Amino acid sequence: MPIKPPFATEMDLARGRQIVSSLTPLQRLSSDDAELVARAIALIRAEGRKQGIELSQVAVDA
Repeated sequence: MPIKPPFATEMDLARGRQIVSSLTPLQRLSSDDAELVARAIALIRAEGRKQGIELSQVAVDA
């Protein structure tokens, strides 16, 4: 069974960018590097949402 990456929404990406801009050490990154970090944060948020949905479905099925 192939692993599907989580789908990051625009809200996830916006929050990732906000986090990157608010953390002082990350403000020294180039714009390309900052965008990569923001996308990684967005994917982490999307994965958390996916796991939350899966857990809630298990609770409903039980």
